[in-house]
Amino acid sequence: MRKALLFAPMLMLLLTACGGEEKDPAAELQAQYADLAGAVMEAEVSCHYADEDRTYTLLCDYAPERSTVTVLSPANLAGISATVENGTLTLSYEDISLDAGGYSAAAISPVAALPKLMEAAAAGYVTEKSEETVGERPCLRLACDLPDDEGSVYTTWFDQETLLPLRSEISAEGAVVFEVAWTRFEVTGGGAPAAPAVPAEPGAPQEESGEADWTAADEAAAYASAEE
Repeated sequence: MRKALLFAPMLMLLLTACGGEEKDPAAELQAQYADLAGAVMEAEVSCHYADEDRTYTLLCDYAPERSTVTVLSPANLAGISATVENGTLTLSYEDISLDAGGYSAAAISPVAALPKLMEAAAAGYVTEKSEETVGERPCLRLACDLPDDEGSVYTTWFDQETLLPLRSEISAEGAVVFEVAWTRFEVTGGGAPAAPAVPAEPGAPQEESGEADWTAADEAAAYASAEE
């Protein structure tokens, strides 16, 4: 069993605040992602170009200020990494670094897709929201704009129970450029609230404040259900 911060036990708990005031689940979700200081995530990113489609498996060590993305597949690109920081993309391979300049969805930079989706989840302007199902998982779907990416839309389906991202799309000028299937999301830092505390059995060890047990099986079950 590994220990990581949980976003929330159920999104439905966000629908009603103390005193009966209705709260906006989209705003609550974005507030939690804005509070996220770090995460390790993995996803399959399908890129739709004018003349071909390509698929990459990416591992991202995410932080709001600086993220490192490593290509896991295809095999001929495995090991290439990129640093995304302040709108600049730096590619690295075998101790060689190359400044790749600015990036955006329209610039077709798949290694920047995961950090940009996190930016949209935390601070994007919500243009659409709905409740939909991915596989067997009820989700909150949010489509967001970013001020520095005119013409691009970042859409993610968040699991209502765990708030994990399950599926995402990035569109540019009305066309879907990237499709993202998330397979791993482990929170490594931040002030996102944990699941409500469950009274422990007498003599049982206490959980540290702000953390809750989260097994690999729990996360795998959410992603497996989304793929069905």
